[in-house]
Amino acid sequence: MFRVSLILISCLLLTQCGWLRPERPPEAPRPAYRIHPERFEAMKPAEGRLQIDLAAQTASLLNRHGETVIETDISTGKPGHETPAGRFKVLEMLESKRSNLYGRYLDAITGQDLGQSWTFDSPPKGAIYEGFEMPYWMRLTHDGVGIHVGYVVPRTAVSFGCIRVPESVQPLIYEKCRVGTRVDIVPGKSPEVPTSEGSTPVKTRKPSASGELL
Repeated sequence: MFRVSLILISCLLLTQCGWLRPERPPEAPRPAYRIHPERFEAMKPAEGRLQIDLAAQTASLLNRHGETVIETDISTGKPGHETPAGRFKVLEMLESKRSNLYGRYLDAITGQDLGQSWTFDSPPKGAIYEGFEMPYWMRLTHDGVGIHVGYVVPRTAVSFGCIRVPESVQPLIYEKCRVGTRVDIVPGKSPEVPTSEGSTPVKTRKPSASGELL
């Protein structure tokens, strides 16, 4: 009888104390983007331009008529690492690139992760540097600002100065750009949900995010 009572009390305590278990944090919001399929298929590379809205944290690929072909959530430079506003041109395009400024140090022998590069005043002894991946890289400035695949927090500037684009979108933008493509980075208006022009049906997707990049 005593044993049965002890079991019942234990079960009751476990049930009542369940609220003490840490709750699983809610899933971070995932970036969204929209594509006009007909405009995308009709658009020839290098005949359009890109517009980056720093306030709304969106990027738009526009065709030669000024119509929106792709509109996507992005993340630009956080305070202290602001993405510059102005008119730029794509200076370089590389499908595969690693950052030479931001990455991690690894033990040269064991491969152990020693930490993020910017947390060190100088490279640790016996360490090798591995820059963060920046796929589908499009350089805008000579000092390292560009557009590439990266981790995007919708409507939030979190990068070190570059323009991060969701991994399912940037290859499509890259496909329609060339060296010399015009890129306008504007302060923009107040943040709002990305919208599309015209009555053409759009495809809306929620791409997954890639790793922590520049």
